[in-house]
Amino acid sequence: MPAVPESLVQRAGEALREVAEAVSTLVRRINIPINDTSPPGLLEANERDPWSKSGKYALAYVYFCIPLLAIAGMLRYYHLFTDKIRTALFQEEVQKSSATASPDTDYEMSVLYTDKSTVKFFPREGPLPGPPKTQSSVSSVAPINNLIALFRFVFYRPIRQFQVRKGWRPLVVPSVSVIAIVGSAFLLGFLYCLVPQPLFWGSIAYGSPPLAIRAGMMAVALMPWIVGLSMKANLISLITGIGHERLNVLHRWGGYLCLALSVMHTVPFYITPIWEKGARESFEALFKQDGFYAYGTGIAALVPLGFLCIHSLEFFRHRMYELFVSLHVPVSFVFLGMMFWHCHNYLTSWNYLFATLAIWLASYFMRLFYLNWTNPFKMAWLIGDEAAVTIMPENAIKITIPTQMKWRPGQYVYLRMPGISVFENHPFTIASLCSDDFPSEYGEGYRDMVLVFRPFGGFTKKVLQSAFEHGPWHTYRAFVDGPYGGMQRRIEAFDDVVLIAGGSGITAIVSQLLSLIKKMRDGKAVTRNIHVIWALKRPETMEWFKEELRICREFAPPDSVTCQFYITAAKRIQATGQVVSAKTPTRPVSLYFHDKVNDAFQNIADHRVSGISSKRHSALIRDEAQGDPEKERELRRENEDSITALPQAHLVPLNRNGKLAPPSLHSMNSRHSTESNHSNPDLIAPIPRQSLAARRQDRNLSLDISQAVEAGTGAINPDIYDPAANNSLHPNQAAQPISGFDFGFPSTPTEFQKNLMRFAFLPAAMKKKDGWSTEYGRPDLPYTLKELSKNFGRRTCVFVCGPSAMRVDVSNTVAELQRSVWNDANRDEIFLHAENYAL
Repeated sequence: MPAVPESLVQRAGEALREVAEAVSTLVRRINIPINDTSPPGLLEANERDPWSKSGKYALAYVYFCIPLLAIAGMLRYYHLFTDKIRTALFQEEVQKSSATASPDTDYEMSVLYTDKSTVKFFPREGPLPGPPKTQSSVSSVAPINNLIALFRFVFYRPIRQFQVRKGWRPLVVPSVSVIAIVGSAFLLGFLYCLVPQPLFWGSIAYGSPPLAIRAGMMAVALMPWIVGLSMKANLISLITGIGHERLNVLHRWGGYLCLALSVMHTVPFYITPIWEKGARESFEALFKQDGFYAYGTGIAALVPLGFLCIHSLEFFRHRMYELFVSLHVPVSFVFLGMMFWHCHNYLTSWNYLFATLAIWLASYFMRLFYLNWTNPFKMAWLIGDEAAVTIMPENAIKITIPTQMKWRPGQYVYLRMPGISVFENHPFTIASLCSDDFPSEYGEGYRDMVLVFRPFGGFTKKVLQSAFEHGPWHTYRAFVDGPYGGMQRRIEAFDDVVLIAGGSGITAIVSQLLSLIKKMRDGKAVTRNIHVIWALKRPETMEWFKEELRICREFAPPDSVTCQFYITAAKRIQATGQVVSAKTPTRPVSLYFHDKVNDAFQNIADHRVSGISSKRHSALIRDEAQGDPEKERELRRENEDSITALPQAHLVPLNRNGKLAPPSLHSMNSRHSTESNHSNPDLIAPIPRQSLAARRQDRNLSLDISQAVEAGTGAINPDIYDPAANNSLHPNQAAQPISGFDFGFPSTPTEFQKNLMRFAFLPAAMKKKDGWSTEYGRPDLPYTLKELSKNFGRRTCVFVCGPSAMRVDVSNTVAELQRSVWNDANRDEIFLHAENYAL
């Protein structure tokens, strides 16, 4: 190896020393003392805007955010207080009337239609009592109600999405309230940085540029709020009742504002020259600290902040969501560490950074109480709860998790199933009710947490595929994080409740509906009218909540519930190709690792000592036995299950390429096919496909008309019309009784029936005697809400969970209805709760 000349080494060493010396002089935050020899510019700098007092700029966002937090918190507790007053007054009136409303036996009239009334029917003496008292002087203050209605009139109005180009994701604009808060925060930051003068000193020897100091301190002051708004379990949600999924938009925009202020903080130091006479000497003489390089540490903090803001943009977040989730938190830790190094405890910077760290750690500690596997006194400790997957019509998925967790109606949880995906963690709305009236057969203290969703892609698609692969008897370990969100108001305190759902958005509605009906029957709800509007594509979707709808129809107080169903795209689902059993499919290699992980947790659960048995007989066994005790005992000996709500046996069809395809509704539920395959009960013959002309020739016109008429006047027996039987009448058509739950229309109507019902029999929704109606087409929600508003009581709640277009229509209409609060002295409020469709 040739020797390097010593002169070259010396020149290189000198060059490196000069560079290091130059970099070390690039210091911006210095507190230069004043003496007799100080130049006039330095004296002016210390008099007009001294560096030692620049920490005051950070207080701008403290004084901006704390009042917003206080207003939101006071508004929440005001509503909770008034709701509690209304329900307490009503319960008191119910208790009083229950002792006096029923006269002696000689005046009794059995089973009157007015048996739910709290007013004496035949009072012995005195005037008739008035209606139950539900208001007080403190629960309804007209000026406050009008002021709240004014804010709702302005801020309830959403902004429609913009479709830039067909096939692209729409441009989502934040709500008016978010725009107002974020716009005010940006305006405050820019004005407070640019309006005070001067922006620069004549020389860096006089101190750091004032513009840079203002922007830097304000950026640091934002960090506690940014972190507080990002955590699932956080103090802001605890005070305001606003879920983190709604606060997350403020978290993102707070990060963008912090980046903008950081850039404003960085640029002035590159504009201000440091090479002028006397500046370098001032830095060397007055700033003698080792290991601190302002420009280097500033860039080290700016780079991770820029990465966090850029990769959280909607375009990148949706295209690579799992990567976004995996990187966002670790990079945030790096950013906080770089900020500690960069700020170097100057001014009040570390006060805000330590506050950020404390909020972060406190939020993680609070989150421990939201996890189902962190309590050592419960069966789910470290291994989670057990779960079963059921495939329902339209290939929807129901996950049943018996758990000891508690939740409120409308809340959601984050679900992780290592047997399907180890790292993925996704939110799902809880569709079941946590109540003593709905206990779980899994054990004492358990409630069945039911999650219902449609499979699209990613994790949900993996759940569907795993259910096909493993069959109906397989159970999984479920790690649940939550519950979060939900409506903070007491829905039972409203006189009228309107529940609007679109498609799978019904999952957020069902639990609210069941809870409200239960409280109405118990005399704990002020509510007297419930209006349910559900827009769904196909009637088969109603099978998801068949039992819940039956409870709603049979157990609600008379004339209290009105349900309107809108079928937007009804069509039959026909099986194609060969159908095979799902019990012994070919196991893909990709599931091997997940099965091992799931089995490891399951093995621990099976051997865990507990007072609660870990084995429960399946409800499916009782259904298969059909009341035969011998057969039931035999089935129970053959197989014991760990959960009660297991799926029905399903079948997986093969497509033309011989690959597994999702089974259709007919292939899973067709009893004609199972009866025709005695040799192998797992095989189901596909329904023969017919051309449109052949189906029209085979159509029985009289049957179509009769069924269309019956759809509006009574129940339709699904066995009378069988799509697989070429529209032929059953021999025992007249003798067959009506069985099962009646939705008021054929489950799979023909095109002729839909047109006939829409144009001939349904100029508007056909209401049956019990208030239930069906219609084909999309609901006109603005018109429906305006018509319903004519009969609204003092307080009304509108709850909507559906696609963006549905939420926009409902929000705009409710915003307009706020005018009635100002104009009608007998109306206190019209409250809107819009739930995210994805949850």
